[in-house]
Amino acid sequence: MTQSLPSTLTELPENLLCPLPQLGLIFLQGEEQIQYLQGQITNDANQMSHDTALLAAHCDFKGKSWSLFHGFLWQDQSVLVGHRGGLAASLPELKKYGVFSKVDIRDTSDQFRLYGGHGQELEQWLQLQFGSLPEKHLEVSASEHGAIIRFDQPRPRYLLMLTPQLADTLETALADSVADSALWQALDIQAGLPQVTDATSNEFVPQMMNVHALDGINFKKGCYMGQEVVARTKFLGRNKRAAFILKGEGRHELNPGDTLELQLGENWRRGGTVLSCAPLTAETWLLAVLAKDTESDAVLRSKANPEQQFSVQPLPYKLDDQ
Repeated sequence: MTQSLPSTLTELPENLLCPLPQLGLIFLQGEEQIQYLQGQITNDANQMSHDTALLAAHCDFKGKSWSLFHGFLWQDQSVLVGHRGGLAASLPELKKYGVFSKVDIRDTSDQFRLYGGHGQELEQWLQLQFGSLPEKHLEVSASEHGAIIRFDQPRPRYLLMLTPQLADTLETALADSVADSALWQALDIQAGLPQVTDATSNEFVPQMMNVHALDGINFKKGCYMGQEVVARTKFLGRNKRAAFILKGEGRHELNPGDTLELQLGENWRRGGTVLSCAPLTAETWLLAVLAKDTESDAVLRSKANPEQQFSVQPLPYKLDDQ
């Protein structure tokens, strides 16, 4: 039975397990898989390993992000885990150029189940199944039955990729901890971690979503799709937008791609675009792309439902001129 949503994130349960059907997987396999990825993504694919994941964006030639994902190695394959909508946009683009390399690229979303969670009960179960837990941010532990990625913001927590058989065992063992995916989404938002869905795919240069602040761009690596635009955005200071954390009172269901308006005196003008939304019972969390100079005391509202207002919350990292 799924736990009831808490009123606020301050009432987060000590043990949490969220099924994440909104996330998907792309696997790459073949002797040139790393070399191929290196020419496609914003981060250094050579730094992916069986022990460490990295955040990266996959862009078009204009530098707009098809998708965002965490990548790591599992068995003899490269794994990309991100929102299904973004990955669905990336898959045909990756396959288009993959025909020229010794690499097989496929959607494996339905072959595994993805979960997010935290707490002592989950950690004990993971140690029993995997033998060890990742101890640092983006460290990976794995077995033939799946993999674990650790995140340290806003608290230690784990993203799980499990075979269906092991997933059934997990849901039975932690039945009392199962909760709505909105809780994991709210934690991602508090961590300032963006996602790209079908509604926001091919809309934003990675820096507009703070990907550089999350170490998701390597500016020293060689060429990749969109690299010229991403580099110019950094070195010429052309980025005028950034992702902001917003919070509103009450439960409001906004969708990625929805428009926000910014209050200017007694008037309102277009303020930005929703990347993700996590409605709880008494508060709603958003991550949204706004003007980079948005003030900390700014008030925003939903264009579609003007009574829904939101205030700016602090990011857990610093933004620079990239």
